[in-house]
Amino acid sequence: MNEVKNIYEGIKEFIQIFIMKYEYENRGILKKMKIDSRLNMELEDEKWARLFIKKSCLNHCAKIVLLRYIEDIEMIIPKLNEKGMNIWRSLSKNLIQKISILYGIALKDLEEDENIIFREIFQKSDYDLFEIDDELASIIYNKFFRIDFSKLTKEDIQILFALMYSLEEREDMRLENFYKKAPALSYVLNIQNRNTIL
Repeated sequence: MNEVKNIYEGIKEFIQIFIMKYEYENRGILKKMKIDSRLNMELEDEKWARLFIKKSCLNHCAKIVLLRYIEDIEMIIPKLNEKGMNIWRSLSKNLIQKISILYGIALKDLEEDENIIFREIFQKSDYDLFEIDDELASIIYNKFFRIDFSKLTKEDIQILFALMYSLEEREDMRLENFYKKAPALSYVLNIQNRNTIL
């Protein structure tokens, strides 16, 4: 449970920065996406954009948690945990300044992995419009590199996402029904239906 608390503290900061950073960015693109898709047309443009940004943020959070879990149970070569970062430091002195590149490599590896579940969870979606830049990637690394995500259980992940996306918010926002599916978020919100995390 201590891991959940520590992860939540870091994720909380990530969410705050993400929402502030992208609150007014790409509004023209979002409006075009709404019009082109004809989905959730009953919503005002402002609310539609807010819901999209929130769902994008939570999808990134789900990717972060699952990526670090997969790294820490050693199903892929680590990049963002302490072990992985030590390897990368030995290869490049400047990479520590550009953690977003390393995060992008980690995601690309999972998007193209032979494991079909990984490919489904990490597939590209419209919610990747808002990218993880160096500031956000630094939060991911600095807040989480010492946490052992392999200790997480299915229940821990459910608790973590209940803290990030409360029952009240789920009732109010109904992000599961908003616009299109967010692969990683959808996976995490339905994790209770699985026997194991992956």
